[in-house]
Amino acid sequence: MGDTRRMRRRLEEAEQDEGVDLISRLPDALLDEIVSLLPTRDGARTQVLSSRWRHLWRSAPLNFDLEHRPIPVPEVTRILSSHQGPGRRFCHPAYPDHSDRSAAAAALDGWLGCPALAGLQDLVLRWGFMRYDPAPLPVHRVASTLRAAAFDTCDFPDGVTGALRFPVLEQLTLSFATISESSLHALLAGCPVLQSLVLAFNRGFNRLRFVSPCLRSIGVHAGWSRYKLLQLVIEDAPCLERLLFLEDAPDKGLEIAVISAPRLGILGKLSDTSPILKFDTTEFQGSHLVHSVTVLALTNTNLSLDVIINFMRRFPCLEKLYIKASLAGGKNTWRRKYKDLIGTLDIRIKKIVFINYRGGNTSHVNFAKFFLLNARALESMILKLDNANPSRACIETHHRSLLQIKNKASRCAQVEFVYGIYPRWRIYDHVEQAHELSTGDPFVDFRYLI
Repeated sequence: MGDTRRMRRRLEEAEQDEGVDLISRLPDALLDEIVSLLPTRDGARTQVLSSRWRHLWRSAPLNFDLEHRPIPVPEVTRILSSHQGPGRRFCHPAYPDHSDRSAAAAALDGWLGCPALAGLQDLVLRWGFMRYDPAPLPVHRVASTLRAAAFDTCDFPDGVTGALRFPVLEQLTLSFATISESSLHALLAGCPVLQSLVLAFNRGFNRLRFVSPCLRSIGVHAGWSRYKLLQLVIEDAPCLERLLFLEDAPDKGLEIAVISAPRLGILGKLSDTSPILKFDTTEFQGSHLVHSVTVLALTNTNLSLDVIINFMRRFPCLEKLYIKASLAGGKNTWRRKYKDLIGTLDIRIKKIVFINYRGGNTSHVNFAKFFLLNARALESMILKLDNANPSRACIETHHRSLLQIKNKASRCAQVEFVYGIYPRWRIYDHVEQAHELSTGDPFVDFRYLI
């Protein structure tokens, strides 16, 4: 009886509150946070809601992000001059009009020096096809507070990067930039707490050697033509956990040498032929074992069980394997070929994701069956079908007849068929992948593999 009365009272109170602006009852600090998460123009429009909201946008942390909605340069100046700050994010994209780009470059120094961007944490500058020198004056105005910075199509002349200091910068992206190896080293030396770095399509250096006490993630796109990166040497990186290649198939001319990275656990995407890998100055095909790697992503054009077994031998502690197959490959028969190996090979893999799996292809079926019948630690096998939508009967037949699920080596192994069209990756998606350190596995999102 008492519960019924309390429920009736709550309903009556709700009816009385209907039409009342409950959001405005929230404290200013929480409203500031809500406004700061809105797109720039929408945040500014909240001033017309009521007199209570009029001051909120001007004092809320500014999230000035015009990635997909560029506005004229005079309006940018007007918005920044009307805001009291502090600034959280300033992202200004490339302008379609050349005169706007020139005006924006000229105005940048004033923008970064205005009170609205005091305490700025995240800076993104993309200048389209107009090269621009971001150093030393404009960027140094906010360098002391930046935690993330991205420079796209910018020039870094020799001799100026040494003057830049980013004492709290944790994420850095350089894409389509012009910078020499010595200037890049000088820039990185000014980032004492840098945790993640992305280098994509840059020019000015063909070889790069890393020594970093705090870097945890490196994302690389070798680039194209005569500007492409040819050699990457990880000389000493005690905290490095991820080495990611941001292209669908790494360039065959790229050589990676990992001399000292004891915590390197995530590697990919690799192909069966590229890049050329060396660990502790030993060629990948040699006898040196790398026990730290537990997650591996491959784009295996011609699906080959021989190649995968070679990877497992070199990475004996491998737990997660992601494979994207473009072609069918050989038959991948293994019962006779690996009869002696099966008893001695310790397969510790717990999860396998197979992109572009074709259930009617003998090569693909034999490949999946090898792990189902021999991987005792296997917990999950996800087979991403090539835009097919199989019936339940078809899946059951596949389980029973082709994959021989009843004979699986691991009792807890689950096989899941997934299908559907996933969006193609963009370079900026992979930038996010390299910088997102809160997830333990950067390949759980299929779009980074498709």
